Amino acid sequence: MLIEFNVTNFRSIRETQSLTMTASKYYKEHVAQNSFETGIPGMPRLLRSAVIYGPNAAGKSTLVMALSFMKTMVIDSAKESQEGEDITVTPFRLDASTREKESEFEIFFVEDSVRYQYGFTVNKTRVLREWMIAYPKGRPQHWFEREYDESEDQDNYVFGEMFLGGRRRDDWKQSTRKNALFFSTAILLNNEQLKYAFHWFQNRLTVLKPHTQLGPGYTAVKCEAEKSKNEILDFLNTADLGIADIIVKRSNFLDKLKIELPVQIRDQMKKAFEGKEIFDIKFVHKLNDSNENVVFDSDDESDGTRNLFSFAGPWLDVIEHDKVLVVDELDTSLHPKIVHHLIELLHFDGIKHAQILFTTHDTTILSQPIMRRDQIWFVDKKDQSTQLYPFSDFKVREKEAWEKAYLHGRYGAIPLTRTVMKHGDDIPITRG
Repeated sequence: MLIEFNVTNFRSIRETQSLTMTASKYYKEHVAQNSFETGIPGMPRLLRSAVIYGPNAAGKSTLVMALSFMKTMVIDSAKESQEGEDITVTPFRLDASTREKESEFEIFFVEDSVRYQYGFTVNKTRVLREWMIAYPKGRPQHWFEREYDESEDQDNYVFGEMFLGGRRRDDWKQSTRKNALFFSTAILLNNEQLKYAFHWFQNRLTVLKPHTQLGPGYTAVKCEAEKSKNEILDFLNTADLGIADIIVKRSNFLDKLKIELPVQIRDQMKKAFEGKEIFDIKFVHKLNDSNENVVFDSDDESDGTRNLFSFAGPWLDVIEHDKVLVVDELDTSLHPKIVHHLIELLHFDGIKHAQILFTTHDTTILSQPIMRRDQIWFVDKKDQSTQLYPFSDFKVREKEAWEKAYLHGRYGAIPLTRTVMKHGDDIPITRG
């Protein structure tokens, strides 16, 4: 479960920007559908979804990339990087004071009924600070903190009483390279206490980075099991696609290659594509006036059907395993009605703890009563840097048409065209 994410000095972000998934107690609409109890005493309900609006180049994708960077550092920094390699972090470059400063990432989440607070600061050459606080019984336990001492050119560690490991803690910190996280290194060296927090990053948090194109392979594999295929069919047909069956056949990539190639090139391709498989996917439809089946090749279906099929497997996986899915531009290949449908599926009262955070340009979501105000966020540029702010900052008139007001500039976060500026003069931006 994602509670909050904070990022500072990363790409188009200069000052700290914070996004929270905590449900406001002041909004009474869609409480059961759009939020859920965490099961932790005293902790507020969390939102099932959140959407971010804003013009191109304002920083929507930057937030997704920041979450992706944090996950990659946690999962890979100890095992993939080598001593002396740069950390691929990009600070805010349009201000002389931030170009050489560190970037900071902090996240609050719940895994296995325990709340965690974890963060780190890095520059291109090293980790400068790292910390983790756990709340296993509702009270904070400071497990570890690491801070770089430039004058001594060394990392100083402070371990809390409740952080287990004894003498092994010295092995973990001595094995931690300057460009790697202690969290990642300790996991690599079989730390048991941190494995639940690591599991959240590895298996719960799924980030589809900007321009990621989902292929059909993941969903196709799930269709090979009858139970999973039926779930996918149900999923597709709630969108009224009229698909009676799905036929999936695997084949080796090289076997499907029809072009005659020189032996040397074919041998090179064999090494490159050894074991690679492709899927032949067919969709079965029934005739309107009989029970006869008609089989369509995937290429005969609409882009929308193919895109929804590709999305079906990952989406059902998110719901079934209570994952957190972060998607940039959810509406890129999907019709607005399909986007609404996906959100409404997640908002079903029977869903446990699955969450989605997504960016979009589809303003029709604002015109439908499917989102609460605390689920809607905006990004805009101020002094060339990204500013993230919630819809709840605004005083909204009773029965105000959110979509119309947004397009007229009332909430900001839209391209400053002449038409918008004209309307914006009539509807001033007012936060409360």
